[in-house]
Amino acid sequence: MMMDLRKFVANRIFKIAVCWALALAAMGPVSSSQIAAKTESVDTFKRNCAVCHAADGSGTTLGNRVHVPDLRSKEVHEKTSAALAQIISTGKNAMPPFGTKMDSEEVQRLVEYIRQFHGDGADHQK
Repeated sequence: MMMDLRKFVANRIFKIAVCWALALAAMGPVSSSQIAAKTESVDTFKRNCAVCHAADGSGTTLGNRVHVPDLRSKEVHEKTSAALAQIISTGKNAMPPFGTKMDSEEVQRLVEYIRQFHGDGADHQK
């Protein structure tokens, strides 16, 4: 009886370990270039956007005066990534264009970073 219990527990532990290994393998490795891109996006946002949009996307006093949208809002997250990239590149209302300061990859990384500002349950992968 005791031997059966040990086999059962060992078998169970093995299955759990295999499941964890498969789950980790499915997530794939996080490369240093992915980490660098994320860090670059944060720096780009802080340098160019946070003065109006705030570090968390909620909007600063200055941003609210010129009616910048809350980047956490459903309105922003319902826009496609292409639409957000277009706004970043060409500007809109009081927002200046950044298309001459950033290449398309940098703009796209910024869009991905902005997609993290949410909490409303919208589809953030458009």
